[in-house]
Amino acid sequence: MKRINTYGEENDTNLKLVIALSRTQLSLGRDLQNFLTPYKLTVAQFGVLEALYHKGDMKICELIEKTLSTSGNMTVVIRNLEKEGLVTRQSNPEDRRAFWIQLTSKGETLIEAVFNLHLMELNRFFKLLTEAEKHQLHHLLKKLNGLVDNKI
Repeated sequence: MKRINTYGEENDTNLKLVIALSRTQLSLGRDLQNFLTPYKLTVAQFGVLEALYHKGDMKICELIEKTLSTSGNMTVVIRNLEKEGLVTRQSNPEDRRAFWIQLTSKGETLIEAVFNLHLMELNRFFKLLTEAEKHQLHHLLKKLNGLVDNKI
């Protein structure tokens, strides 16, 4: 027999939200990795290429912030992208401890092609939502993350 516990309406709702958010994030992550596999890219590598493509050359610390990554992981990601000839690492003349990460022409060609297809994949993922629902969801997620004024 299935056991059903209840912890009060607010707690039960919060638990359901955590599960729904987790399942959505896992589903999106799985879809993204499946999409990127034929291009021999990980989600983290795609994030770095995408950030460089849209924001230009960046320091490693900026890439960590933009891609919500860790320093240990970022070092490996950049090293692997360098091995594939997709990015280069240039020393920063103003700070010898820092490096500028730049897309190569091969990296730019790849991210241009993959990013446009990625947009189509996102359209597929979010197809069940109307534009108004997408805007509402975006607003609610920003609010949940403290990025919107939460005055009641």
